[in-house]
Amino acid sequence: MPLTPFEHSDPYTLGVELEMQIVSPPTYDLSQDSSRLIKDLKGRVSVGEVKHDITESMLEIATGVCKNLDEASTQLHDLRHRVLQAAGNHHLAICGGGTHPWQKWQRQEVCQSERYNRTLELFGYLMKEATVFGQHVHVGCASPEDAIYLLHGLSRFVPHFIALAASSPYIQGFDTTYASSRLNIFSAFPDNGPAPFVGDWHEFEWMYQRLETSGIVESVKDLHWDIRPSPKFGTVEVRVMDTPLTLSRAVNVAGFIQALAHWLLTERPFVPRSEDYLLYRFNRFQACRFGLEGRLTDVRTGEQRTLAEDILPLLDTLAPYADELKCSDALDDISGYVRKNESDTRQIREFILSGGLLTELVKEHCEMWAAK
Repeated sequence: MPLTPFEHSDPYTLGVELEMQIVSPPTYDLSQDSSRLIKDLKGRVSVGEVKHDITESMLEIATGVCKNLDEASTQLHDLRHRVLQAAGNHHLAICGGGTHPWQKWQRQEVCQSERYNRTLELFGYLMKEATVFGQHVHVGCASPEDAIYLLHGLSRFVPHFIALAASSPYIQGFDTTYASSRLNIFSAFPDNGPAPFVGDWHEFEWMYQRLETSGIVESVKDLHWDIRPSPKFGTVEVRVMDTPLTLSRAVNVAGFIQALAHWLLTERPFVPRSEDYLLYRFNRFQACRFGLEGRLTDVRTGEQRTLAEDILPLLDTLAPYADELKCSDALDDISGYVRKNESDTRQIREFILSGGLLTELVKEHCEMWAAK
């Protein structure tokens, strides 16, 4: 399919997608009931969408195009309310978190759709292993050239996004020692990591045409890069975050990305170069492994600091842009939990260290998702 022309969007408009876990009390194992909930919610969702993701244990909620963070928050709260009602009607529960602490990929059922069946045939068991849960944030761009600049600008902050939302230390009943183990699941996929470097939109179109004519992809949706342009929506989509444990944190992360996009496109503080990606995977690894305590290395100077140390002055830089976008509260909240190291990963580990069981952990996560 030829590349869709880039649809011009109002700058800094938002779209937020959250992949949620469907669990079945009292065991709190993953349930295979997304189709049942989607059917139950048909005609009852007035804004945004509730839809399938890869497997029947996953339920995606997505806003429409939002002019500001308050509108995105309002839509997400409404979607949460309706999903929780439907889940309750079927004796199910919903929670965040990047991974379910003990689920087995062998038990997962891939949703029935032409696209998912095609990718299941190609990738086999990797599709079932991808029963993990993330947050995606779309930011509107006025032009395709803005989208390419924003792609490169936001790529510098992929470790920050990972660390702020990390919530997946457990897989198959064990602490992986990672803050975000979710992203490791995708390492076997051929399109994992950063998009190939392009200097402008024409180069992007040429690259996509080469991929499409080779039969490797059929649409941009087949390119699962950490950040990608979405020409159909006129956006750049950030895709590296775990789904946080609370809706409030998910909203705050979206506000952080929105303010960062405003600063990048207004000030143009960087000249994109392919050399900037030299340490990309090393810094990304540090964020996945250690979260806010991971060490970020500046590709140009070699200077190192923790992600927490890098985020705090960045928030000061972004403050006037957040004021203009009316998302200052999101940055204030982020500052608070970065200073206190109140990460979702730390909360999970402290719960287990205090004697909690994994079943009790998921139950708590369901209560947190419903409350905050």
